[in-house]
Amino acid sequence: MNQSTGIQYQLSAAKTPQDVSNASLLGVGSDVVIAFLQALSARLLKSPQMKPYPDIIALGFWLRDAQVNQWLNQLRPHNANVLIKPVGCVVHYTPNNVDSMFMYSWICALLAGNNNIVRLGSGQSEAKRLLLTTVEALFAEPAFHAVAERNMLLYFDKTSPLNAELAALADARMLWGGDESVQRIREFAAKPRCRDISFADRYSATVIDPGAESESAQLEKAAALLWQDSKAHHQLACSSPRVIFWLGDDDSLRQFAALLNSQAEQQDSAPERLVGQSRANEHLITAQLLQMQGKADAPLCNKRVCLLPVHTLNDALLAQHNGDGLFYVKSINNLAALQNELPAKVQTLTYWGVEQGALLKLLADPSIQGVDRCVSIGKALTFAPDWDGYRLFTDLTRYVHLD
Repeated sequence: MNQSTGIQYQLSAAKTPQDVSNASLLGVGSDVVIAFLQALSARLLKSPQMKPYPDIIALGFWLRDAQVNQWLNQLRPHNANVLIKPVGCVVHYTPNNVDSMFMYSWICALLAGNNNIVRLGSGQSEAKRLLLTTVEALFAEPAFHAVAERNMLLYFDKTSPLNAELAALADARMLWGGDESVQRIREFAAKPRCRDISFADRYSATVIDPGAESESAQLEKAAALLWQDSKAHHQLACSSPRVIFWLGDDDSLRQFAALLNSQAEQQDSAPERLVGQSRANEHLITAQLLQMQGKADAPLCNKRVCLLPVHTLNDALLAQHNGDGLFYVKSINNLAALQNELPAKVQTLTYWGVEQGALLKLLADPSIQGVDRCVSIGKALTFAPDWDGYRLFTDLTRYVHLD
């Protein structure tokens, strides 16, 4: 620990955050950054140590050359009279609930040519340790010294005076966390033109139309994909569905509940199975409390997952959601019924059996305050530079027009 600054962990070739801020910018899509990302992807995908961690493999695949080239095409100007330049020094406050999110946040800003100071979340895991060890090894390579001296990953207590110093250095801030965390960081005075990109408290939902016949094979596929979207991070990621809007009848809903529970039980690892009864008890307590308050009916299922029919969705109800396999269920007669069910806190809406045209028409309605992403079931956790209503490559660069 650095006693003079309160920094408990630091990874960089630079000595101080000020050194990172003062270093010259590499520019959008620089050769050394591209080479660094290629090397990072290769290590994440090829190392045997990484194989037990789906998040790490997904990150390595996300960084494949074809994908990076698509992003570079987005970053490059398509007008001879336009320049796209980095915004400067980006300070990232990253979350605790998703081990790999600090990497996605950092990489978007890095590819856009910015220097970066990344404040890591306090949570510890083997996946996070492996990611930091991999970055440390790449920073030590002479070929990537230019990246290592312009980027710093560090951890310090949230009450540290370093918060004020970083605010003064930032040309942009990526703020990942709950509403209170975001507001607390914003209290530190930043540059007048500093851009704050805030990812505060959000939740996500899915809308499922099982179809008139409710074929078991199709329902089973939908259940498998929904569990894929929900299992990681104990369902606490902002894009993990916590609410199911159901367009079918009660019989098909009960069938789907059983299929979803079966998928969850099949995919659980041995350690997860050991805590199954405790989890079911927690879900039962939540269900009984909401029933006593007149907000819910009896659970359709309460085994590995709990499907709880609710009467009205609101922020207070979502605040009682404890994750890890709990799904609030709201039956609706048609898509138009969602107009009153998608407040500003809804981030991602996944869908199954619903036509894209109908969804587009629904979401175009000015009365709908929420939904910044709409993707098919199975893609809820797939990160993209267009996220949470922001276009990160636009927000993390400067647009210079020559006339």
